[in-house]
Amino acid sequence: MLLVTGATGFVGSAVVALVHERGHAVRAVVRDPARADVLPDGVERVAADLADEESLARAMDGCEGVFHLAAAVGAPGPEAHELNVGGTRRVVEAARRAGVGRLVYTSTSAAICVPDPDGPGCVIDEDATGGTALTDTYSTTKAEAEAVVLGAVAEGGLDAVVATVVNVYGPSPRGPLSYNQLFAAAARGEVGDIVDTRVGWTLAEDVAAGHLLAFTDGEAGRRYVLCGAVTSFPDVLDTYCALAGSGHRVRPLPEGSELSPDAPPFADRSVVYGRLGGYRVRDDGARALGFAPRGITEGLALTARWMPRS
Repeated sequence: MLLVTGATGFVGSAVVALVHERGHAVRAVVRDPARADVLPDGVERVAADLADEESLARAMDGCEGVFHLAAAVGAPGPEAHELNVGGTRRVVEAARRAGVGRLVYTSTSAAICVPDPDGPGCVIDEDATGGTALTDTYSTTKAEAEAVVLGAVAEGGLDAVVATVVNVYGPSPRGPLSYNQLFAAAARGEVGDIVDTRVGWTLAEDVAAGHLLAFTDGEAGRRYVLCGAVTSFPDVLDTYCALAGSGHRVRPLPEGSELSPDAPPFADRSVVYGRLGGYRVRDDGARALGFAPRGITEGLALTARWMPRS
């Protein structure tokens, strides 16, 4: 039995769908029953709360593995810290108590975005240490939570790996959320300016496959970066527009530029990474596991066919 927290979220629902499809018994942590409609038939639902270690330990009873994806995105500082750091600490302790065989912790490239020693900009490195150059609450709390997991492995008593995701897009049981919202806005002509900076992009389905590889074949205490391609925001949006049959094209701005306050959701991430000069990725460990994500053009074409036309 495999337990998944954040099971009804954009990435979590994709992980549940793939793991279930591959024949594993899955138990999904569900806080809001109204969101459970994205879970496949045959997936067990269980009530648990990241604020309650006892409920987590009960949910993990009999589980050989846990995928911890639940996180607060865009929450105020104290709330984000309580969920992302405190919640992860309680997941770690509950996994120890329940005798879980392996924990896969879902982190983010924002947690390990550090100045590139070999050139301008930043690097997302599987062997990175020392946190992140980003200062927003989400990035810093995810970096702290990752340290909790890796620290527990170093101390002994926990087998865990970290699955680090970059910008995730594409089909998901949860629907067209995440960066898909930015793609759709661009196709409707609602994205005028975007900062011209290079970041990583990966299909949700490929991220799910990477999680399963990390669980089955990963080395305890290691981080695996799941990245499909490193491409600029303007290139991604213009390619998507063309594939979606839209004649709109975005206007690239130099790195360091700002966007208007009414920019669509996720457009501001181009500003955040643009201030750092974009990044490149070192993901040899994930590739050695057999992680073989689809390229950006194939992924965007798949997304354009799947996305609602609105």
